[in-house]
Amino acid sequence: MRTLVLSGVESAVATAAELVLAALAEIVETPESPDPVVALPTGRTMVPLYDELALRHSAGDRTLSRVRGFNLDELLLPSGHPATFAAYMRRHAYGRTGLVAARCDIPRPAPDPLAECRRYDSALASALDGGELDLAILGIGADGHIAYNMPGAAVAGTHVVELSDALADALAVAPAERPLRAITMGFAPIWKARRVIVLATGAEKAAAVRHLVDGPLDERWPCSLLCDHPAIDVVLTLEAASEPTEPMVPTS
Repeated sequence: MRTLVLSGVESAVATAAELVLAALAEIVETPESPDPVVALPTGRTMVPLYDELALRHSAGDRTLSRVRGFNLDELLLPSGHPATFAAYMRRHAYGRTGLVAARCDIPRPAPDPLAECRRYDSALASALDGGELDLAILGIGADGHIAYNMPGAAVAGTHVVELSDALADALAVAPAERPLRAITMGFAPIWKARRVIVLATGAEKAAAVRHLVDGPLDERWPCSLLCDHPAIDVVLTLEAASEPTEPMVPTS
């Protein structure tokens, strides 16, 4: 594990963007090189990262144009709902960063969520063709969740999870639309990724970061399951790297 601690959000985001583009450039060295398959994140932490990638794309970097993207998760809300991660990707990522929407997949709010989980696993397996994700770009929840693999419930494959009211509040989902559920990529393809880049900013992430970096493996802190990944970069602000002033107890 390589841990990079930067002075602030701007420098952390710039470093994470450089790592993402450098990792992908190694794969797409020639037109004949395979297209990289990448797990794509959403969330507030990632908005400035997509903004930085968009700036680099506007300056001529075309690295992301060949990516086959698979989003880490999606909320089970009507497809036109503004809080969906599909809407987030249209606002922040597709086109402006070089990511091509038609080359990216994201779980769909289908009438049968379990069938959609099976479809998503099948689509990912087809894209990987017996291999692994080339890159997983990850955020981290204050309670240690990775994608929506929640404390005490790490699952190998794509699955449905019910989210807490606190997460629903953060996502601006109305009480009438709760309990809020999501479809999330399981832990197996994330852990098997050839390269993992984690971006964490803000003091509220410090306890989770400590469990990610120091371990030990503990399903109550899903992030800790990545502590022995063979090729992981963790990019942090000083606040996210600091010891929390009070111990944080993960939710069950």
